[in-house]
Amino acid sequence: MSSNFLIGIDLGGTKIAAGVFDTDGNRLGKVARLPTMARMQPAVSLTNMKRVVKQAKAEAGVEGTPQVVGMGSSGPLDQKNCVLHDRDSLPNLVGFKIGEFVMRELGAPLHLENDAACFALGEAIHGAGRGNEIVLGITLGTGFGCGLSICNRIYSGATNNAGEVAYCRVGDSDFDHACSGHGVVRQYRRHLAARPSETLTAKEIGDLAEQGDPAAVRAWRAYGRNVGTAIGILCCVLDPSVVVLGGSVSHRLAMFKEPLVTSARTIMPSTSREAFRVVPSELGDAAGLTGAAEHARQQLQGRDWPDHLFGPH
Repeated sequence: MSSNFLIGIDLGGTKIAAGVFDTDGNRLGKVARLPTMARMQPAVSLTNMKRVVKQAKAEAGVEGTPQVVGMGSSGPLDQKNCVLHDRDSLPNLVGFKIGEFVMRELGAPLHLENDAACFALGEAIHGAGRGNEIVLGITLGTGFGCGLSICNRIYSGATNNAGEVAYCRVGDSDFDHACSGHGVVRQYRRHLAARPSETLTAKEIGDLAEQGDPAAVRAWRAYGRNVGTAIGILCCVLDPSVVVLGGSVSHRLAMFKEPLVTSARTIMPSTSREAFRVVPSELGDAAGLTGAAEHARQQLQGRDWPDHLFGPH
């Protein structure tokens, strides 16, 4: 049986996605997806993880044991010991030693990384960030995710927490609540003249905005200003070549891109404003697992940082 392949896994609070890649980083076959069931017993989520990997291998037509497994998951993470610590999205797996599980059940070592960082790397190499040296990846969904790829490598920081900005303040809230789907809902309720108790999802508010609902249109523009402020702050610190947006809320980018760009440029240095670019993801929900597999492949090959950025090691 051949083992000349890698597995990439995107472990989220809603779904688990997996794909098979060759040793050059090319995906083989379709992406497989199953629900995470994060509010149920750990065994349920772990069984679905094994099932989704089995499905991905069947899609790719491969058998045997992968050389290595890359996984992107929401933080905080103990990457050194491959332990999960996200109480919000994965409450049933807090403290779980996912690395030991992967080695035991899949027969390969695990490289664990932040899911937004994997998103940034996937887009930098195979998606909307191709050809750019510094790619800032932002995911807008049930939360706010942030990751950075420099020269096609994930930048993790001194304690492997680079990009963990969810609880940084923006306005009267934080990045996670103001710039996620919750932020759209919050703005809609603020701009709703009647039915203040009505609860809709970001998707439903997007549908209303497309139909011309005034409160929904205003909500998306206000949301865009908050996202722009958050991204503008990040750009002032990181000065990326391009910002790539992903996640379910980014599917409505046309509704909030203009206020986002205006808001971001307002707080950026004048020499950076014209160069500021924000683009939608090309890989969609396959970006995270693609980046996870690429990160694992780089670790397998022992790839080092480019000397022109940080000097020789």
